[in-house]
Amino acid sequence: MRRTTILTAALLLANASPLLAQHGEERGGLLTLSGGLSAWTIIIFLIVLGVLSWKAYPAILGAVEAREKHIAELTEAAERDRAEAAALVEEHRKLVEDTRAQVQKALGEATGTAEARRAEIMEQAQRERDELLARARADVNAERATMMEQVRRDSVDVAIRAAERLVRKNMDSDDNRRLVQDYLAQLGTPAARA
Repeated sequence: MRRTTILTAALLLANASPLLAQHGEERGGLLTLSGGLSAWTIIIFLIVLGVLSWKAYPAILGAVEAREKHIAELTEAAERDRAEAAALVEEHRKLVEDTRAQVQKALGEATGTAEARRAEIMEQAQRERDELLARARADVNAERATMMEQVRRDSVDVAIRAAERLVRKNMDSDDNRRLVQDYLAQLGTPAARA
């Protein structure tokens, strides 16, 4: 406040110098002092200085201090906002990294699951194929056995019929008797019974 008062006084004196110079030219010189004019100038200066100190300076200083306070608050708010923005940027960066890691993990798990599922499907298809082949082989073997049995039966039937015809044709009752007696003789021997 003292600095402002001194500055105001210097400005008033600078503005009063041209008036003094003009008045001094009329009476004899630039540097001549007139007692009455000097006294009135000092009185007016002190009145103006008092009124300015009483009314204007507190208002001006209050406005300047309020502006400085407002600027300081804005600066602090800007610093807080900058710090919050930096924290948010860091948080956003961490979230992006976490999200990227989660996406990579999910992709890895999905790939692993897909591979496991593919392997499971391939294994199941292999089992089904093996079962189908085993069933087909079993069916073929059963059919072959059935066919072979049928062929054997048919062969036996054909052989019996052929033998029957051959025996009827070639044997008479004496031959039949001799064949039965030989057979009974073989049954009667101990080697035939064992």
